[in-house]
Amino acid sequence: MSAGHAGPHGRAASAGYTLIEVMAALGVLAIGATGVLALQKATLISNTNARNIAIANNIAMTWAERLRVDALQWNDPGGVPDLNGDTDWLRLLTTAPLAKVTPTPIAALGAPNADVFGTDIYAGDPSQSAFCTHVRFSQFTDATTGARRWNTLIRAEIRVTWERSGNPIDCTVATATVDAEPERFGAVYVTTAVRRNTTER
Repeated sequence: MSAGHAGPHGRAASAGYTLIEVMAALGVLAIGATGVLALQKATLISNTNARNIAIANNIAMTWAERLRVDALQWNDPGGVPDLNGDTDWLRLLTTAPLAKVTPTPIAALGAPNADVFGTDIYAGDPSQSAFCTHVRFSQFTDATTGARRWNTLIRAEIRVTWERSGNPIDCTVATATVDAEPERFGAVYVTTAVRRNTTER
């Protein structure tokens, strides 16, 4: 019977890995994989937040332009105020001053609901709402007397909100609820001023 081959130190050569070595390698692999998965999750969340902010900014800027176009109908012909009668959304200044409200959807002009791509959702569209728009109008006043400073300017605050969870948003939720739950709702704010059309007609 021949003897087994001995190594340089007189011991038999190892035939494979021990169970402890395999378990240690699997443990290191599991820890590394957990770190990679956590990093991927954090990256996904960051990318989603960045996308929501970018889309919400685009929606808010679109609404700022819509309000400027709406102001073209505010011209007070012959000195007769027509803000409440002729404008589509700026009339909310007279009915709900200083209140955040959801603008009325007007076909082909604009809707407060938007899908995940920022496209307006009108009645009959089965798309789910991902973003909602609120507006608040006020006029510039003197801080001490409260008197109006510029009758031809309106301050417009535009807020676009979404559910941080990624769920569809219910645009009928009260604006006060959105104010009270910043951990639930993400929001982008844009403030602008719109000017009355002073072109002679």
